[in-house]
Amino acid sequence: MSVERGELDGTPEQQRFYVTTAIDYPNAPPHIGHALEKVAADVAARYHRLRGHDTFFCMGIDENSQHVLKAANSRGMDTYTWVNEMDVAFRLAWTKLEISNDYWIRTTEERHARASVEMFRRAQEHGDIYKSTYSGWYCSSDNTFYTDDELVDGRCPYHPSLIPEWLEEENYFFALSKYSERLLAHIEEHPEFIVPASRRAEVIGFIRQGLRDFSVSRQLRPGLENWGIPVPGDPKQVIYVWFDALTNYLTAVGFPDDAEQFAHYWPADAHVIGKDITRFHCLYWPAMLMSAELPLPKQVSVHGFITLEGQRISKTAGNIIDPVDLVNRVGADAVRYYLLRNLSFASDGDFSRAGLVRAYNDELGNDLGNLLNRVVSMVKRYRKGAIPAPGPTGELEADLQRVAAAARLRAATALESWEIGNAIGITWEFVRRANQYIEQCEPWKLARSPGQAERLDTVLYSAAEATRLLAILLAPYIPSSCNRIMAQLGLEPISNGAWDRDGQWGGQALTSIVPGAVIFPRLELDAVLQP
Repeated sequence: MSVERGELDGTPEQQRFYVTTAIDYPNAPPHIGHALEKVAADVAARYHRLRGHDTFFCMGIDENSQHVLKAANSRGMDTYTWVNEMDVAFRLAWTKLEISNDYWIRTTEERHARASVEMFRRAQEHGDIYKSTYSGWYCSSDNTFYTDDELVDGRCPYHPSLIPEWLEEENYFFALSKYSERLLAHIEEHPEFIVPASRRAEVIGFIRQGLRDFSVSRQLRPGLENWGIPVPGDPKQVIYVWFDALTNYLTAVGFPDDAEQFAHYWPADAHVIGKDITRFHCLYWPAMLMSAELPLPKQVSVHGFITLEGQRISKTAGNIIDPVDLVNRVGADAVRYYLLRNLSFASDGDFSRAGLVRAYNDELGNDLGNLLNRVVSMVKRYRKGAIPAPGPTGELEADLQRVAAAARLRAATALESWEIGNAIGITWEFVRRANQYIEQCEPWKLARSPGQAERLDTVLYSAAEATRLLAILLAPYIPSSCNRIMAQLGLEPISNGAWDRDGQWGGQALTSIVPGAVIFPRLELDAVLQP
């Protein structure tokens, strides 16, 4: 993510921001592990829209894997029927979590087949595709070949319950090794290309160990026919799922059909991915783009994994949480907030139901919800619902305004560096300072003294204004709750450009409150744990 720093101090220039997530295999419904990446990318998209930027956010499903076909076969279903059902399941999950993607791609779309064939054709034209025999250990769960050294006790390093199969067949190969020096030069000249730094070091290590050319096609085998994108000129082979899947980032913005849209949005500003697919996005993908003579993405942002109650999330072991069921129980913003609250792309995390309930009650409920409740109830009680204009201000107000301005600037800096958990923490300092301000000013005492009317006006206005600013700063993470905060302050929903247009002290006129329901009613653990 990259935004000019000076924009925070004035009207932002209209710029565009294109962000993507990895597309998921629809071999089973989504689980909470999938949700982390989607919510993180959604924060980036929402933040850039709040900055007034022309934002395009793409997600989707990766249907052309042969183990998707196997999943359908194992259930006795037609493959298209299966992937259509999975498409509905994935879309439902992300809709429930209020993911604001602008485009949803399915790799079985005809336009995507055209894009994949064009990328294959360009690589052929540049002499980067050749035919040879491949032999190696193949994990069908992630469609990846591994060497003996890469296996862990004979098993896939990312799917320890699976033993890869030995596969030997004649395929087309992409000359990845040819691009070793160019890849290394690009990564070293652009340290922001791969973040965090630990992932960049890992990729540089891959290059220095020596890159191997990789297979970019698969033979059609008995039981696996007619699935995938045929290799141009060789109908007995289909394009390797990773070669086709990575191309989705181009398809989504018009390649190769809509030159105007493609020129506008490409290169992508950020690909948000998990650490298990770094090799594909940081080596295979940029080499493919170099071969096709297309610009490289500006950044690949790599996040760690989350465990569930301290255990590895596993579809095969049944250790999963259905995000749709969880949102139905606790609400989208509760799930979003907990996923993001301590998120660091530099490390793994854990998701626990007890932790979710604790974060919701202690922070969303007691800190933010209580702040709104106090503001609304005091304005209603002491000023009959009219938010007063402030009287003279003092040091407490000056300090509150300093904290507000610093939170906006520091949170933007953190978000632009993918330090999402840190950005929330910075904003939460402002939440707590606003509550502390009310405690220090004691408006309940001021209300009993007629001579303190102006002082009470200042305190009520300042508390309401701090709450309004917090709604804008927290909108990327808990959007629905922030719009409900704005509604109780008598304001319209937060709109694009609000971070700069309305995000400074006094940026919007406050007139009257509109009391509503408690936005974060207390949550009991039993409600999350019950079957």
